[in-house]
Amino acid sequence: MRPLSTLVSSVLALALGALAARPSPTTLAARDELPKYAFAHFMVGVVADYVQADWELDMRLAMDMGLDAFALNIGKDSYNKLQLAYAYTAAETTGFKVFLSFDFAYWNNDDLNTIASYLRTFAARTGQLKIGDKSFVSTFFGDGFPWRDAEAAAGVPIYAAPVWGPDALNNNPNVDAGMQWNAWPSANNQPIDANYTTDGDLWWIQNLNGKPYMAPVSPWFFTHYSPTSFNKNWLFLSDYLWGQRWDQILQLKPQFLEIITWNDFGESHYIGPLHPDKPSVYAGGDDGAVQWVTGMPHDGFRDVAAAYISAFKASAPTPNISKDELVYYYRPNPKDAPCSDPLQKPDGADLVADAVFAIALLTAPGTVVITSGANAPVRIDVPAGATTVSAPMGVGKQVFALERGGAAVFSGTGLLEVSNACTVNNFNVFVGTAF
Repeated sequence: MRPLSTLVSSVLALALGALAARPSPTTLAARDELPKYAFAHFMVGVVADYVQADWELDMRLAMDMGLDAFALNIGKDSYNKLQLAYAYTAAETTGFKVFLSFDFAYWNNDDLNTIASYLRTFAARTGQLKIGDKSFVSTFFGDGFPWRDAEAAAGVPIYAAPVWGPDALNNNPNVDAGMQWNAWPSANNQPIDANYTTDGDLWWIQNLNGKPYMAPVSPWFFTHYSPTSFNKNWLFLSDYLWGQRWDQILQLKPQFLEIITWNDFGESHYIGPLHPDKPSVYAGGDDGAVQWVTGMPHDGFRDVAAAYISAFKASAPTPNISKDELVYYYRPNPKDAPCSDPLQKPDGADLVADAVFAIALLTAPGTVVITSGANAPVRIDVPAGATTVSAPMGVGKQVFALERGGAAVFSGTGLLEVSNACTVNNFNVFVGTAF
């Protein structure tokens, strides 16, 4: 799996600079009559062992939460065309859509003809996402790539929505829309003690000068590779990120949104299902993501996304919630738990709270009750809608319940107990649901 590009660092450093003028969020409605689209970034590089049935399973789960397409991130793996053929066929079978997203950690401007050949091969497939008659295509960086030349070489009209820095997007005829990648609180690709803001969104929107904007959304970020593999060992502050970012999306009203990611297990920001029968998807093998992903499902995050995606497409100000549910998440250990892990704790570990969290999706006001280990129950009154709450972490079982008028509505106990000792400094989260 690719590491974060060093391009992220330079772009994020610029994004923190002050701007003299930014548009107000009230001006950020869609610029044209396009419908709104919701995507998820899908790492083709980790699914060498997928068969078509695996693609179909993932696509049906994505459709259930309201997603329109997968952005198929590809490098230069030998199995690209086999897996892309599976993906496009699965899209045709399920009624889902897909589009190519070229990872410019691997591609460059000299690859124009090869990129054009990919576009020519897959643009005519019925599983291809199109805007009008134009085939949607995106990137992971690749600032300045001549998409109009690639379009001419491919012989097919394309709708280019790359992940470029804002300065590269400004008045660039090679782009039809644009996206920023950074979906976490960070500076120069380093953890910071701050919540995520919309400053980056507003800068990208300003530089797009009226072209549609694709906003990033992500639930978490933790990676723990050793210096002998990817040398990536950090954690971005994500305690409240999932709920807060979705509220920002409803405020910003972008044309497109892209969830980062469906299946990047190595960076712990996956919302797709685990695949214990396919350990190759956990990049890095035994010393890689399998250590911090095994037994750590994130499926519940999709339930939160579904409520917001429905509202996003309708330009509604609040999420659409049709049933009461608690989506809870917590780390497996307190941050100072003694570990036999030879690799040090991730950068940013000191920023997170020793707490357990729940996003309450409620049709009416209620009281969330969190009992963490031997701690006394914590009762939190919450309104109807989506609200993120937390309670101090205690070692042992984690129980989450909803009450109304002093009576129990439902409760659930997390399948993972919090432990005060560990073999891996694991700052991923276990996600569960109660309803």
